[in-house]
Amino acid sequence: RNAAIRNSPPKDVFRISIPLDKQDKDGRMSWDQTAVLVAVKGSALFYDLNPGRMVTAADGSNTWDERGTGHAHLVEKMAVPEVTAVIDRLMMHQPMRKK
Repeated sequence: RNAAIRNSPPKDVFRISIPLDKQDKDGRMSWDQTAVLVAVKGSALFYDLNPGRMVTAADGSNTWDERGTGHAHLVEKMAVPEVTAVIDRLMMHQPMRKK
């Protein structure tokens, strides 16, 4: 039993484990908002697309096949803080009823 888990096991596990990962030490990026941004606004302003195909192995691991087709992954074009600001503005937008 981990004594640091006091409130919500899922929340506490993230709170405890994420700072331990070098990649996530300053916070974890959220791909959900990025996916919605690209679905709604398109990728052209924010990202280049790298075509290929994600291949998933039986053990759940995955690799990227650059010779494959049908998939693409995003390559940063706009700086992360700028994309973050765009996403934050859109998430905080409060729709107003037109009069």
